Amino acid sequence: MLSPRRKRLLTNILFSVLLASSFPVQAEQPLMMSDKKAAKIGQQMYEEVTTQIPIVSDKKITAYVNKVGQNIARHSDEPDEKYTFTVLDSPDINAFATPGGYVYIYRGLLSYMNSESQLAAVLGHEVAHITADHASQQQLAQTSSNVVAGVLAILTRSAEVGDATAQWGAASVKGYGRDMELEADALGNKFLNRAGYDPDAMITIISQLKAHERYTKKRSADAGKKAQTYHGLFASHPRNDKRLRQMLKASSSKEDKTTQQITANADRGNFRVATNGLVWGNNSAQKEKKDNRFYHDKLRFQFDYPKGWAFTDQGLAINGHDEKQSATLTVTIKSRTLDSPADYLKNKLGIAFIKKSESLMINGLKAHTGIIPAKNGSKEQRIIVIYYGRRAYVFRGEVNKGRLDDKTDTTAKQSYDRDFLGIASSFKPRSIRELQNQKPQTIHYVKAKSGATYARLAKHLVLGRYGVDHLRLINGDYPGGEPTVGQWIKIIR
Repeated sequence: MLSPRRKRLLTNILFSVLLASSFPVQAEQPLMMSDKKAAKIGQQMYEEVTTQIPIVSDKKITAYVNKVGQNIARHSDEPDEKYTFTVLDSPDINAFATPGGYVYIYRGLLSYMNSESQLAAVLGHEVAHITADHASQQQLAQTSSNVVAGVLAILTRSAEVGDATAQWGAASVKGYGRDMELEADALGNKFLNRAGYDPDAMITIISQLKAHERYTKKRSADAGKKAQTYHGLFASHPRNDKRLRQMLKASSSKEDKTTQQITANADRGNFRVATNGLVWGNNSAQKEKKDNRFYHDKLRFQFDYPKGWAFTDQGLAINGHDEKQSATLTVTIKSRTLDSPADYLKNKLGIAFIKKSESLMINGLKAHTGIIPAKNGSKEQRIIVIYYGRRAYVFRGEVNKGRLDDKTDTTAKQSYDRDFLGIASSFKPRSIRELQNQKPQTIHYVKAKSGATYARLAKHLVLGRYGVDHLRLINGDYPGGEPTVGQWIKIIR
């Protein structure tokens, strides 16, 4: 089993290889990928990417990134193409594009931006890779399926991992050059200008990323480790890249502008409103959420279920079923009484008789279970009542006999009955401390007061040894800048 850190690291390495292999240097006779082929490959990659790295659940953030991305796309060289913008819930600093109009940006990269124009610059760069058809090169059609297969190989530790990565690495590194990145920068900057964004945003976001790279190297040196610096978007640009500046200036012609330029207040204000509350660092809430576990944060409980089952909260009830929908389990939440769970079944639910009646203690909670016999056309039911706080949680499981093979009917019913009991037996309260501990740190905006310094803020917010550096980095003031009175700045809490 891969640790979450190793899994994320391998995923990032693999998708960096995937990105590079998608944009090789043009061959003498390129094989142009059809729109249908590109869409199929893009969809396949999307499914693999989002399986390994979850999508940010904050709809405010995802809607905002999509809005900015679609604005850039409308002002691109291919405005009629379909584009899909996805924010991945990872603290890493990256962005990439795949065939079919799919653009991905990591949540971690958003933390180091300070304006809508900077976001547009990154998305414009990725859209440019798509409009320039960088993915339609001679070997992509043959290697793309291998890339997707390799994703699974890396993350499942297949025996062929070494051979697969070596093969891609050799091909992609040779084919991925600075000229193509500069072309994407030039096109992206043109789209940026057309859409009315600050044309200097490409330079400012690169500068901030380079500052983060210097910080990463410094921190690694302090720890006596080799730095794992950012090697994705813009990584090939030197800190003071004259060639890039000349190219961006040439690509930002007044004649190309089709929209009134965004004001400085709106540029930063829009971004500030959209990203206030953005998760910082590892998303402990997302990390804590485990597969095959149902959480109810408001009523503070959880329960586990077998692989293949699915549960949805319908408000009045929690409904679950297995993969084949041969069995269902419904959880209803009612007010409890002073009766025991056994008497609750009789007096409150009106169930006069149950087979295999048994009192239980489930994770310190009083409970009772039994089987309600089939009667008057109704199906046999496993019922479990659990007392938790002032409520009674009533589990009712039944098997859809019509979906079972007659030969396996008895065996299947016994198996499903074990599932019903197992799910109910995993019911567990969640403490307030657990809920508080799962809340991640988030970014918020405040106006700097007189005498405010990043050192004082980091100490007050208890941000630890590197807190001052983090605050300077996310505010674009690394390595030695300080906030000015009245300036909107980000803090982490």
